[in-house]
Amino acid sequence: MRVLFIGGTGNISTACTHRALERNMEVFHLNRGNRPEKIPAGVRSLNADIRKPEEVRRALSNHRFDSVVQFLGYRPEHIEADVGLFEGVTEQYVFLSSASAYRRPSRFPIITESTPLANPYWEYSRLKIACEETLIRLGKEKDFPYTIIRPSHTYDDGWIPSCFGSADFGIAWRMLAGKEIVVPGDGQSLWTLTHASDFAKGLVGLLGNPSALGEAFHITSDEALTWDTIHSTIGAAFGVTPKLVHIPSDYIARIAPERAAGLLGDKATSAIFDNSKIRRFVPDFRPAIGFSEGIRRSAAWYDEHPQLKVPNAAVNEELDRILGYWAKAVALTERANA
Repeated sequence: MRVLFIGGTGNISTACTHRALERNMEVFHLNRGNRPEKIPAGVRSLNADIRKPEEVRRALSNHRFDSVVQFLGYRPEHIEADVGLFEGVTEQYVFLSSASAYRRPSRFPIITESTPLANPYWEYSRLKIACEETLIRLGKEKDFPYTIIRPSHTYDDGWIPSCFGSADFGIAWRMLAGKEIVVPGDGQSLWTLTHASDFAKGLVGLLGNPSALGEAFHITSDEALTWDTIHSTIGAAFGVTPKLVHIPSDYIARIAPERAAGLLGDKATSAIFDNSKIRRFVPDFRPAIGFSEGIRRSAAWYDEHPQLKVPNAAVNEELDRILGYWAKAVALTERANA
């Protein structure tokens, strides 16, 4: 089975590459070739910028694929271009959308694939919805074979998931330095974190599956944790008890408006996913890495890469600013009530 990953070296796509290789698939990457150290043995590279159709056509030459997976589609015009590039080239085009496209806030605590798509807060999510709508329309008009995947908050080794960035050591550094950590709301909303290797089981299991055509799936862990538990679990992995400060999400959004969309449109509300559909299509999909194990893996990864145990200056400035304003607000309230 021949599979083309557009990208292939990112947080999610790296794990999917390894899973596909383990399943003895013939794996190709199409990217600009900027991260050769991330490409494992056995992968064939096609170098082209996906935003430059003529480059892509030259790179594809006479190739055909059972599945093409688009990890880098963010706007409807990207989907339109892809349909033009891959029509007749693949038996299955897989588009990675986002679980943040589901209605926020949700009217029901459990999210299924039939949950309506609507996000008034976050343009990123609305663009993903528009991408899905474009793909569905072109799928009907051109009989183009597609599958839609909606990942949620997915992390890999070396990631420290939080509401304020996940791809570096920043939050762990603050904990180890004894600095306060901002937690939106009361810390009790439920959030789902999925290890990339578990996500890969579901995605790769759908490749080449004709029954998946025209279908949409989310692929997540079955574990839902409160944000307090998430931060306490991170602290435990690094041997510290984090200093958590609960601040209303609306207040955070006023102080740091650049965070408003991703916070109010995603992480501030509970997200619990029903994975029964992906299990019906991929019976061996069994998320195996709970967050306590996943964050221990990240801690071990940083022990192997100590040069990356550095603060995130931008996030530190942002959190200190939010905490400073909050401390003043609390002080004013206490004086008013004295």
